[in-house]
Amino acid sequence: MKNIFTAEEMRKADSLTIRDIGIPGIVLMENAGAGIVCAMEKKIDNLKRKKVLVVCGKGNNGGDGFVIARLLLLKGFHVQVVLLGEIKDLAGDARTNAEVARNMKVPLYETGKGNSRELSHAMRHTQIVVDAVFGTGLTRKVEGPAAKVIRQLNTLGKFTVAVDIPSGIDSDTGQLSGPHIQANLTLALGAYKRSHFLFPAAEAMGQLELIDIGIPHSVMDGFEESVSLLEAQDILACFPERKRNSHKGTYGHLLILAGSKGKGGAAGLTALSGLHSGAGLVTLGCPESMIPSQEWHPMEVMSLPLPETGTGAMAEKAAEPTLEALKGKNALAIGPGLGTSPSTLKYLEALLPGISCPMVIDADGLNLLGKKKSLLNQLPKGTILTPHPKEMSRLTGLSTPVIQKNRLKTVQDFCTQFKVILVLKGAHSLIGLPDGRIRINPTGNAGMATGGSGDVLTGLIGGFLAQGLPPEKAALAGVYLHGLSGDIYTRQLSERSLIAGDLIDHLPTAIKEALG
Repeated sequence: MKNIFTAEEMRKADSLTIRDIGIPGIVLMENAGAGIVCAMEKKIDNLKRKKVLVVCGKGNNGGDGFVIARLLLLKGFHVQVVLLGEIKDLAGDARTNAEVARNMKVPLYETGKGNSRELSHAMRHTQIVVDAVFGTGLTRKVEGPAAKVIRQLNTLGKFTVAVDIPSGIDSDTGQLSGPHIQANLTLALGAYKRSHFLFPAAEAMGQLELIDIGIPHSVMDGFEESVSLLEAQDILACFPERKRNSHKGTYGHLLILAGSKGKGGAAGLTALSGLHSGAGLVTLGCPESMIPSQEWHPMEVMSLPLPETGTGAMAEKAAEPTLEALKGKNALAIGPGLGTSPSTLKYLEALLPGISCPMVIDADGLNLLGKKKSLLNQLPKGTILTPHPKEMSRLTGLSTPVIQKNRLKTVQDFCTQFKVILVLKGAHSLIGLPDGRIRINPTGNAGMATGGSGDVLTGLIGGFLAQGLPPEKAALAGVYLHGLSGDIYTRQLSERSLIAGDLIDHLPTAIKEALG
């Protein structure tokens, strides 16, 4: 995993490197500029044939920009610099690098000297813009001349490279309060920042890459991983090797409680996903009238007919046979298509005290908990909940906009209060742990915003629980592989046409890619 830093944590990391390790700040600035130039050469076709405009602010982000301009000039690139202010306004390492660039005859326009015509000409006649105006220290709305320049750059529509974070964005909150750069490529310096992954700010990042600027591991490792980014190697570490001398019982038995009249598809998707997770056995418990429609697909799934109401929902009296069926099962997945009738709520109430195996709850299971929030206190420690924002609203009583604006805090508060693992679904899904740590998932795409996608995730997590993965690992692996399956589909086809069944079809490829 890669730790995701706040602006203050990054400032401390820089300070510790300079003060305790003895690496001068100007060396870190040089490393940043060199790393960005290297990344630009790799990412931008025919860069040497294109005109590059570096727009610098008056802080250290601007200092990085002057290094970039100097190094591009040394490599023979056509580069110009626009400084939003004057060199005399700069201080420290940023001023040193600005003066070096000027002494090397890098074409430089200082807006503080009234070079508005030259600025407009440079902006119009460039192909590549490097945004080095504001860095992670920005906590206010951009106004005045800087706001005007940002709007002009966005209007021009040039390929834009953001240094660390697009200018105008608060690096901690993910919120947008004014004009900001819309980047095509964002090069994070030293560590990822919160807003690289929090929306709506994440929409402005374009492609995101991490640049090593030479801060030692001894410094970076000293910061608590309160929020971190999942990586492929983290998923590989979740799974033990499958032994040759094994059988279906070795890989666990998952019981799924899902479906109601008109929602049988949710049950089928969950069951099939559970099978593809590698679980040895999967049993689907659903209202008895649904059994004929579920018997043929998927054929590998066993069925458990349960008493139902006259409307085709799970009846309260289904709790007793369900608890009996749970004996010998290794995990439980409950909720997809279950319905939210009063009878089904009573069924869940009767069920919860008797559940001792690992469990994942989704969809209508969550909606039922939202109807009677006291049930949240009865959930076994380590239970996995997988709400989308609207379901999270029902669980917490917070509005969806408030949740989306405060995703990290909402997840952290809920997990520490109820000692559960919670997956707040969406772009860059969050996986919250009972101790308050949060993991951010990098996989997935907009094509997965389709009915049944969450049911596939539920089956996948449930299957991993059945195989004996601890709840934390089951949740992390499930979310990552679920998103990776969607990404594999869209490498070949359009995300516009993706349906939930496609995720299941591509799970084997996703698992092979992640696990080798």
